[in-house]
Amino acid sequence: MEIRYLEIGFRLFEIKGSLRLLWSKKMSILAEMFFYVCSQDLMTVLMYSVFAILPIVGIAATGNLSSGCSCANSPDGGGNDEPRDIEPLKKRVTELESMSVRSIEQNEELSDIYIELANVAYDECEAIETIVMLLNRAEKILKSTLAQGEDTEIRRRLGNVYLHRAVTYNDFDELDLAIDSYNTALATFKPLDESGDGEAKYDIAGIQLNRGTIYHEKGEFLKAKTEFDESFLAFRAVEKISDLDTRYFMAKVSIAQGTLFRDMGEPLEKVVDAYNRAMRLLVELIDIGQMEHERELANVLMDRCTATYESYRLYKFESETERINKIGDVLIDVGRGIEILDRIVKADPQFDSRIDLFNAITTEGSILLDIDNFEEAIKAFDRAINEFAEFADADDPVLLLHFSSALANRAICLVKTNKFDDALIDSSESIKVLEKVQNADLGLDDEEKDLFQLQMISYYANRSNIFKAIGNKNEAAKDYENGIRIIEKLKKDFGEELSSISETYKTLKEQIDDLSDK
Repeated sequence: MEIRYLEIGFRLFEIKGSLRLLWSKKMSILAEMFFYVCSQDLMTVLMYSVFAILPIVGIAATGNLSSGCSCANSPDGGGNDEPRDIEPLKKRVTELESMSVRSIEQNEELSDIYIELANVAYDECEAIETIVMLLNRAEKILKSTLAQGEDTEIRRRLGNVYLHRAVTYNDFDELDLAIDSYNTALATFKPLDESGDGEAKYDIAGIQLNRGTIYHEKGEFLKAKTEFDESFLAFRAVEKISDLDTRYFMAKVSIAQGTLFRDMGEPLEKVVDAYNRAMRLLVELIDIGQMEHERELANVLMDRCTATYESYRLYKFESETERINKIGDVLIDVGRGIEILDRIVKADPQFDSRIDLFNAITTEGSILLDIDNFEEAIKAFDRAINEFAEFADADDPVLLLHFSSALANRAICLVKTNKFDDALIDSSESIKVLEKVQNADLGLDDEEKDLFQLQMISYYANRSNIFKAIGNKNEAAKDYENGIRIIEKLKKDFGEELSSISETYKTLKEQIDDLSDK
């Protein structure tokens, strides 16, 4: 029984180092995570396992990468490791709050201080209640000031407070509250937009992008599509009436549309068109010297490759030769993505860029494995595992999962090339790496850990096959039993929601019985 874990187009997005999974679609994802019987020899089962990891909305105060809009309204701060002395800020708050009457300028100052304190609280991972309380105080001051008479700057500041609050709610997975705050922000900016304020239109376009991303995450695809469509049109309108550079955000909307279309099961042409539009916009920026967008260009190229490859997996080609040729074209583009990311990492080996490069290389290896080009797949996995060995000790569970799968997939390639001893080493190491998700304090609850245990079933099954191939029936039986033990636990935890796991249970039991008969 061979179980391949195809790491296709993995993208890692973090909030303060923790994982976000799309729990609202959890069970439908689990139903896709299981097994397709494809042969009757030693390698009989093929598993395509997909975790839904969606972009995070907004730019958090930590400055993490986001799929949302990093407009001027997004929280400031950002990854400052140096502790900030907030005592002078608190002292000034006391002074301003003690005044019986404050000027507009003093109200602006006081609201700015509360926002700054909220940013500090965010950076220091304080409770959401503390952050929201500080933002609410800023809101109260600005609303009372605005009630005294319309003021464009005060209205803009108030809208920005709502945007801060929306991003905060989103980052703490309070998605409905985030939507409510985005709605309030949009209503606040609307009068400015109606007066012809280009910056307000820019803010509204960003709100629509971020709301669309949340709706996508909630599985409300039609709402997400409407938001993305309106956001793109709004950004394009801003480009025509102001000097704001909106091409990047038009590209971001296009990326979001492409990903949404993939999840909606839209035709490949529609998905590719969205990604191509994003790439054209990014290339325009790169051509005028904005080289910081090269990384995003490489990632969109990889997204297009994986969407195309996923479509080819389902397509019925007239011949195997035609299928291999089409996938070969995808691999050429994957190679281009790797070349771009290689250049970026060599110039500035930032952690996020290294993750992107690792993802691209493992994607290449996984596709090569899928078309049975084992020697070239081994080369790809060798590079990923050797150059990014530190990822085996990462404190992010998704990164551990994907590093372990690179080891597991290389083990499969080694088995296919009759290198069983090396395959056993890799297979054992893949289990060791994934065990860290269960044993280390990575911020996962028991239910989240169960999802990662699904992958452990495949690792035990693969290693048991290697033991079986080299004649070690006792160790093979132990690993089959380990897999069955996990299955029994998951069936108990999830019940009928994991009915598809029953076939896997049956297959593993048959393998043990087969060993017992020999």
